[in-house]
Amino acid sequence: MINTKIQTSLVLFCLMLFGCIQPDQESLWSTSVEKTINTSGFSRDVHMQGDTAFIAAGQSGLQIWNIDSEIMIDQYEGFGSADLEDVGRVYYDDLNSLVFIMDQSKIMFDEYDSTLFEAPTPIGDSHNEDFIVLSDTLDTFYIYFVDRDEGDGFKWAQYDFEEVPFIGEIWQMQSDGQIRPSSPMKGLSHGGDHIAVAGDQLGVYLYTISSIGSTPELVSRIDTEGNAENVNIVDDGVFVSCDDAGAYFIPIGSFSGDGSSYRFAEDLTVDHIAVKDDMASLSLGSKGIALYDISDPTQPEERGIFPIGYTYRTVFWKDRLLACTREGMQVVKVEK
Repeated sequence: MINTKIQTSLVLFCLMLFGCIQPDQESLWSTSVEKTINTSGFSRDVHMQGDTAFIAAGQSGLQIWNIDSEIMIDQYEGFGSADLEDVGRVYYDDLNSLVFIMDQSKIMFDEYDSTLFEAPTPIGDSHNEDFIVLSDTLDTFYIYFVDRDEGDGFKWAQYDFEEVPFIGEIWQMQSDGQIRPSSPMKGLSHGGDHIAVAGDQLGVYLYTISSIGSTPELVSRIDTEGNAENVNIVDDGVFVSCDDAGAYFIPIGSFSGDGSSYRFAEDLTVDHIAVKDDMASLSLGSKGIALYDISDPTQPEERGIFPIGYTYRTVFWKDRLLACTREGMQVVKVEK
């Protein structure tokens, strides 16, 4: 009799515990994959320009697709006489018609025309982890990038398109700068007059810039559990991906205040976070994606985990979610 009571109590306890851990079934969102862009190689990153997708397709190089028609416009598998090895990041500067990629850890850019990547311009060395490009004036851009080598750290440079005697018109570096931290730097995000940097084992750094291209000024650093690998600045704070330590939301005011932070998804391995309005999409590698309601970013609420394939990162586009996966780039519809 006693054993029966004990067993019953244990069952009730487990049910109560499970109910507390799992999100309410009625509050879960749903997803459906509407189409998959077959990139052959792993889809690692995407930059959208209207309905045109610039896709970093891993060992298949850079691919440019029209998403609506599902037609590949161009594919680039080499630069000069060399092959692209594993393209992991891509950005298109519409103002200056420039395409930027990071192949393994080498950043390069070129004009988006019929000679794309015949003679690209390299930036930095061969240990880069991430970059962001800012431009507000024709024939000028600014690039901020981070290096996993502790001796290099956080760098930035200005490039202008100008006439060089005996050479012709080329993109020429005008100025540069560097901050050497005490740990490797992993990811970058820009928003307003702030730049956030994922500082691996040392958490997150927040910098201010007085204008595009200006020297970043450190506000402060906030530590996180695990390794801070990616950051995403929104209006009121920074979302941080911390690998097997889950994720954080850190209010902007915390960096100049009490250092408070809000951890969530502690039991997940989070590689990247995309945000739009009250929705956050967490890329979970082999587990797919997790969706969170961030109406209150200090108390994110899980809305489901969706095994759509091995996911590197996601990007919100119009009213859809683009998922960069090993199966290609998936166009996902989310139903709340």
